[in-house]
Amino acid sequence: MYSPRSGLYTLHGFSNAHICINMLGYGNRTRLTMPRMESLPESSKPFGDLVKTDRVKPDREVAHADPVEQSSELVKTQGDRQLERLDHRLEPQNINASNASNESNASPEIDLRDRFTWSNFGIVTSIPLVGGLIALGLIYLSNPSAISWLASTDTPAFYSNSLWNIPKSISQIQSELGRIQLKLGESYNLPTGEILYTVLETETQNIREIRLYQPVRDRNEEKILLLSTTTIAGLDEYFVRSPLLKYATYAIPERLQVGRNRLPLKKFSLLTDPPSQFKGIWFSTTGNVDGIAYGQIYYIPIDKRSQLIELDAWTSSTGELPKWRNVLPHDSNAVQLVINQTQEFEPLYLVFQPEENNTTEIGKVQLRQINLNEAKNQPKLYQDALVMASVGLWSPALEKFTQVVDEWRSQGKTLPPFLQEQYDLIALHAKITSDRVQNSNSNLGEKALINIIDGKWKEALEIANDPSYKGDKIAEMLAKYHPHIWPRVTTMMTFTDAIEIKLWGGLVVLQRNGLRRAEHWLRSQKVDTKDSNQLLQRLDLAPITLKPQQLLGTVSYLGKDAGSEWFLPPPKLESGQAWYEVNINLIKDGDKWVSAPFKELSDRSSIVLWRILGLATNPNLGIVLYDGYGKSQAANLTAQSLWVSDDGRLRILASGEIILAPLLPKSVIPPLVTSGGTFDPPKGNPVEWQSLSPKTIERLIRAMYGELQRGGQVSMSIEDFSILVQQQWTLSSVNLDGSGQSEYLLLLDRSKVDLGDRHYPLAIAFASDGSLIFSDMNGSRVWMDVLPSSTEGQILTLRNGRYEIWNFR
Repeated sequence: MYSPRSGLYTLHGFSNAHICINMLGYGNRTRLTMPRMESLPESSKPFGDLVKTDRVKPDREVAHADPVEQSSELVKTQGDRQLERLDHRLEPQNINASNASNESNASPEIDLRDRFTWSNFGIVTSIPLVGGLIALGLIYLSNPSAISWLASTDTPAFYSNSLWNIPKSISQIQSELGRIQLKLGESYNLPTGEILYTVLETETQNIREIRLYQPVRDRNEEKILLLSTTTIAGLDEYFVRSPLLKYATYAIPERLQVGRNRLPLKKFSLLTDPPSQFKGIWFSTTGNVDGIAYGQIYYIPIDKRSQLIELDAWTSSTGELPKWRNVLPHDSNAVQLVINQTQEFEPLYLVFQPEENNTTEIGKVQLRQINLNEAKNQPKLYQDALVMASVGLWSPALEKFTQVVDEWRSQGKTLPPFLQEQYDLIALHAKITSDRVQNSNSNLGEKALINIIDGKWKEALEIANDPSYKGDKIAEMLAKYHPHIWPRVTTMMTFTDAIEIKLWGGLVVLQRNGLRRAEHWLRSQKVDTKDSNQLLQRLDLAPITLKPQQLLGTVSYLGKDAGSEWFLPPPKLESGQAWYEVNINLIKDGDKWVSAPFKELSDRSSIVLWRILGLATNPNLGIVLYDGYGKSQAANLTAQSLWVSDDGRLRILASGEIILAPLLPKSVIPPLVTSGGTFDPPKGNPVEWQSLSPKTIERLIRAMYGELQRGGQVSMSIEDFSILVQQQWTLSSVNLDGSGQSEYLLLLDRSKVDLGDRHYPLAIAFASDGSLIFSDMNGSRVWMDVLPSSTEGQILTLRNGRYEIWNFR
């Protein structure tokens, strides 16, 4: 090792003593290390005058001198010797003499800094002391209670805490939590002395943790020590809403996918009257959303070391907390945890049996759900019973299961515990559904549903077929509860061919997919049309958004034979009458006109269509025929039946005078058929030419002149034409494009402009600045009139033989 103070290299051996040899020459010094010897050898080359004799004591004196004095003296000698070395270096002429003298006269000496001193002793003895302090610190960091004079006086002996988990006061804990936007919430004192706390988010009041504390006295101050903590993450929203989603009649939002969103837990609730065989506390964290209660169940066993055991999550569509009840008659001395997931008329109770779980840790508890999983090697009646119960047919399932029980008892056997629990679960629900049938105060539709849920299909069908009421309640029930009925229908159809079950299936298809598909489904189930048609027609009462106020269309002559495709059987023709077919092109839906096809009408009962189209109260149809001069002739028809295609095109079968038939082809454009009253378009207001600006007048005249030139050669100049127009032609102000700003409309009869046999009047429309926006001079789209409606800007036009709505915008 190199020592910077002495400039010496030292070799340490196995003892504290060591020997150093200095060799001087030409200003350089070399040190060699030798093994320890019993005595120092005499130098063969004394150092001469380099070491002054008056500063060196005889060997005998040195040997008997006081150690302290000896050490002091040797230090002084060493200092003098270094000064002399410096002097000799400064005198070159004396170097050789000094070397010779040193070789002959010097004797070896010991550097006392290499001797063991009190400082060395202190350093050596401090090593174990520092090691002990380090060990003590590590013990305290890992378990302060292991050091009795540092730990609190009554820390639980079993609990291994650390420096970061020491007893604290409530105010200290609140202060620490407050720095991270948390706070202590509800608390509950356990019989063993521990305290259960919830930790809440300050802003939302959501539970973030559940903590178990032990009260302690720390130097005569009341504090609490954290024993365990459980993080609360909330429950999956899909799980919470899943009971209701099973029977949803709406599209499930994307956010309700599994794992997409979590709902917070807000409260701490004890579950009272727990099973006596489990000495502990049962509670649940709870939350509520849209009337659905949900939560997580916990159990704390009461023993010398309390611990928090997390059990099952739960959800209740009725908003109820889980309850301890005895619902298994065969085990009258025990209670089960019951979760109510009933939905109005659909009973459902989840039953959990508390048990010890010895597979992981002695004393652990689990909640085992009593389910309808099929046991192996059981008779078919048992299997059928479980299938029926799985879709909510509790009473038929109980009936099947009871036959199994009777067979077992007749053989002197007892039902195995697992099957006995299933039997009790089915019996629980069957009693609820049967009691509801007997004590129902619901309307007729709900009574039919209750009978279906209880498996009484025939009784439910009798209610639906009751002629004393319209059937609207049955239709409302089907619209709301058809997801409850369909799985029961499909399940029962695997056990029986009863027609009443198939008819209820047809009604569900009617509600879901419309009349045509219902008829097709019933035919596929080999149900005769005469057994189903009246029921389907009567109960096709689902609401229709279309609100027909008036119909517009064209008419054609059929003759004496109407054909067989019409939905309603047509009556016998009277003398002088013939059949006519009306194609409906437009329907006034409230205050807005819509064009064919009308998809919403494509799958509905003819009775419903007849009613909503207004034909049940007013079957009269009006016809307008047009001659070549724009004059019209009116006639009447009577609606008798109808037909709707799969894509929603509506036709009406009508009867009328046979003399009308030859008049139809004489109309220069297809005769216009109307229903629901006369066709009364709005009238425009006359416009004085003098009220228009010269620039607007010029634009109007030029646009008119240009359109007339397209129809043929104009015989007058544009200047003369301008004078004629302003003197004889009348503009009307009408709101044509729905912008709220009036446009100008010019209607020309045949006496003003003759373009041959075509519909008159001719129509030319202008914007408020005089620019052209419509003209039917070319005849590709014929102007008929502004449609009567509060929705402005809808124009009735004729194109390709069909009447259409046309908008400027």
